[in-house]
Amino acid sequence: MSGLEKSFAAYAEAQLARVLTQMDRDPDSPTFGCFDRNHWHYKMRDFASAVLQQGLFTLEAVRAGHLAAQASREITESWCVAAVNDLSARVGPTGGVDEYYPFERSYPAAAFSLRAAARVLLNWREQAPHLLEGVRWPGLRRLSAHVAGRAETRASNQQAAGLAGLALAEKIEAMAPPRGSVERHAEKFFASQHPEGWFDEYGGPDFGYLTVTLDALADYFDATGDGRAQAATDRAVSFLASLLGADGELPWTLNARNTDYVVPYGLVRAGARNPLAAWLVEALFGGLGEPGHFLSATDDRYHAHYIFASLVRCLPHLAAMVAGEAPETPETLWLEGAGFWLRRGREGDWTAFAGARKGGVLRIHRRGGPPVLDHGWRIREGRALWTTNWQSDAWRAEADADSLRVTGPTHAVGAHRPGPVRHMALRVLALLLHERLTPLLKKMLIFRPGSARGPRFERAIRAEGGGLRVADGIEARPGAVAQPSPRQNLRHVASAGGFSPEEWLPPLAGGGPRPLDSGLSEEYVWPPGSGN
Repeated sequence: MSGLEKSFAAYAEAQLARVLTQMDRDPDSPTFGCFDRNHWHYKMRDFASAVLQQGLFTLEAVRAGHLAAQASREITESWCVAAVNDLSARVGPTGGVDEYYPFERSYPAAAFSLRAAARVLLNWREQAPHLLEGVRWPGLRRLSAHVAGRAETRASNQQAAGLAGLALAEKIEAMAPPRGSVERHAEKFFASQHPEGWFDEYGGPDFGYLTVTLDALADYFDATGDGRAQAATDRAVSFLASLLGADGELPWTLNARNTDYVVPYGLVRAGARNPLAAWLVEALFGGLGEPGHFLSATDDRYHAHYIFASLVRCLPHLAAMVAGEAPETPETLWLEGAGFWLRRGREGDWTAFAGARKGGVLRIHRRGGPPVLDHGWRIREGRALWTTNWQSDAWRAEADADSLRVTGPTHAVGAHRPGPVRHMALRVLALLLHERLTPLLKKMLIFRPGSARGPRFERAIRAEGGGLRVADGIEARPGAVAQPSPRQNLRHVASAGGFSPEEWLPPLAGGGPRPLDSGLSEEYVWPPGSGN
């Protein structure tokens, strides 16, 4: 067993109990098989989130013997069937399931839970057909038909999960979707991949959700043998591999949806034939289990329902990976579609990244040391708050091998504090609008159209003297104050916001407020003394 296999196995075994704690394991309970602990145990929620039933993958790993658990076959199998049936029972009359609030008919909850159930049921058909006798099929049939009639165009990982779920369900007569729906969704999905290798996630690439997409493509390929899935995976792998910094880390804060993790299953499966994918697995998960690894900061909800599920699914496939091969690393790179600008030190000891579509947010990854970071600015005038750190097409970029210039208006942002009245209003609106409410909430919490109306900002980054020179300018705004931004991004994404040690690092621009009565014009040189 290789060191990587041992690391994966040790992590899986150490975390197994934590994940199974999320499930109601009492066979006499009316919620037997439910993975939403806040619902069945704490009684804090009056409904269960169906997306959490992806815990099925963990149960399946125990049942199949991929985890070294001393488990009774009879008990394990009863838990597996109960988890499938709990999902089936939560499917509404029209095929929808809920995730964040009742009456939601959430597309991601439907897509991800369908994929998990269909994958596990296919395994049972081959390995444990007696389990199928206890499955309650009507809800699963409705779920499959519901996913076939829905689409998600702005969060590609969700569409990939739905596509994989449909392709897997098509192989099971009792839950097969309408004829032709798989190919219809597949054509649109594969056509949506950007030539640079990424899939759109709310306006740009996102490493975490891109690897979730790769997980789904591995399942889709297993169900269909469609070569488009492997070709799309290889393009995505090349994109990711080009963006590892000198410290072996990805430039997390450039992500469109602010994730700071990746999941391994799709990469591991691709690693059986793609040396670059195998290299990525080694680079990103070689430190699995160490306190500083990014998985250490993932919260229980996301760890239990798909990050850990992705990891345990790797266990029987790690040994099949080919030897990893590192990519050629160009000194400079400009990915215009993604808005990513990259510059490497001539000695390979540092890598600078800037995100042009996030106001020029800057990261300098250093070999053997923490990164140097600059997250742009926040500007406050009275109760109004603007930020430069916002994924947007309103930013304009000019780039070449030695420089990047980003200009545009800052974005108005705000916070939404939950409370009983708001939640009551949400439930009433959901009861009336169902899935039609979701685009309205995304518009308010995520996309915020028309928000680019604040003071104009300009950032110029230039390679100079073996380092970088950064020049920032903000137009005059009497009474307003600019402050270097913290690492947090104010765009709402549920799986983002995990703690990072980067939050403790001072920004390149230093601290303290800057009055904007006469505007702002500042320059910073890194490393200090490197400028001409």
